[in-house]
Amino acid sequence: MPTRDILFPMISYPAPTAAATVEKAVALAASLGSHITGLTFELDMRSPVGLYADPVGVGGILAAERAKSATNARDLVAAFDDIAKTRDVRHERAIEHCPPTEVGAHLVAYARLRDISLFPVNAGDPGQRSLIESLIFESGRPVLLLPEGATRELSTSFDTVVVAWDNSRPATRAVADALPILQTAKRVHVVTVVDEKQLGRPRSGIELCKHLARHGIGAEFAEVHAKGRPMGETFEAYAVERNAGLVVMGAYGHSRTRQFILGGATRSILARPFGWTLLSH
Repeated sequence: MPTRDILFPMISYPAPTAAATVEKAVALAASLGSHITGLTFELDMRSPVGLYADPVGVGGILAAERAKSATNARDLVAAFDDIAKTRDVRHERAIEHCPPTEVGAHLVAYARLRDISLFPVNAGDPGQRSLIESLIFESGRPVLLLPEGATRELSTSFDTVVVAWDNSRPATRAVADALPILQTAKRVHVVTVVDEKQLGRPRSGIELCKHLARHGIGAEFAEVHAKGRPMGETFEAYAVERNAGLVVMGAYGHSRTRQFILGGATRSILARPFGWTLLSH
């Protein structure tokens, strides 16, 4: 089933999603022939305690921050609308009004009714990670990370795709979610890191390539050695060497009282995605 419906969250606070990032998101929707929903938030920031006595002016500070978020949100949807109209991309826009603590729940609700979420990652905003984790682990849909300020040019089409494969459930889910994109790719590389952890079926990547071939996808299998490098760096090096436009991988993690405990590669990618990265759980 093709990717027809994209959710694009736009961050309004503390720093708004960059206009260049909005351009990239809309361009990707155009290349996929997809509808894209631009969603942002006017944040209602209030003191957790009453401000009957406010000698330091906290109420005024919070009011200014609320106004900043509202202005950024309106500017974002206006820019998104203009860019989508210019590119003739089917789209809609939405602004939700809520406290910061409710943003994740709104994102999950929207994401469950879309094929994929396209999340702009700003490495300078550590607060984003909890939102991405909520989307990955609670929405039941894949998340495509769009790194802001990427060190290399991001492709607007995915001709070459690298699939990180270890025969696990998350990796299996990621491949299934990525099938519509893999079917349009010219080159697909299935990659297993063989010296990072014990694998139940080390050569299952060959069987995965046969499975993909039955979906009309030509894929090549390779085994690589981490050589002491973290998993994220190993996949990055492989993808960069082949000029891959997209990396597909499973997201590892579980929740204890809503605090996600992430696998090493997942932590690395969320902290600093090096290019378009599709994560599923």
